[in-house]
Amino acid sequence: MTQDASALRYAIEAIRAYAAATVYEANDKLGDCSPQIRPLTSAARIVAPAYTVRLMPGSNEGVLRALALAPGGSVLVIDAGGTERSTAWGGTSSRLAQQRGLAGCVTNGAARDLLELREINIPVFACGVSVRGALKQHPGWLDVPIAVGDAVVHPGDLIVADEDGVVVVARERIEKVALRCVAQARLESDRERRLAEGESILSVFNLRETGD
Repeated sequence: MTQDASALRYAIEAIRAYAAATVYEANDKLGDCSPQIRPLTSAARIVAPAYTVRLMPGSNEGVLRALALAPGGSVLVIDAGGTERSTAWGGTSSRLAQQRGLAGCVTNGAARDLLELREINIPVFACGVSVRGALKQHPGWLDVPIAVGDAVVHPGDLIVADEDGVVVVARERIEKVALRCVAQARLESDRERRLAEGESILSVFNLRETGD
């Protein structure tokens, strides 16, 4: 059964109000990418459907193809082999992504041209920075299931990222997670209120006084 497009868009907009950590909790603690993947720009916020790219490590031709073909509003999620020695993104990529209205980049590879990335300032999440460039010797694979930061990403899955990290919400779970975010945010707010009112942290978290 296909999801209603308008309901899906509404759910994504609803999730936009919540931090990645809240979304992670609402997603049954699933979908977190490795903490190695960190933001490289101050624009460290993404809530967008994934357009997936798998590269032959050392070649970023697939990224260039994705920059031409990905729908506006999507985020490029790039499997570059899971090493900071393979550069997947740079200043030219950020400029093209900005021109095309893309939401940014998440990769398990490296990025370079850091000063330029910060000047352009679209969200870029990567596992490191490397001076190495990339060749254009393999077309890569577009719009296919990939693994990035120990998380599986299918085309159209929702990527929620901020300074705490990157969370992947499976497309079929987006509407459910949007509803659960409301409940999770209320739970977190209620805990903070009770603590501010002086209630014991053990009581708030339903913990015993000893570990016996």
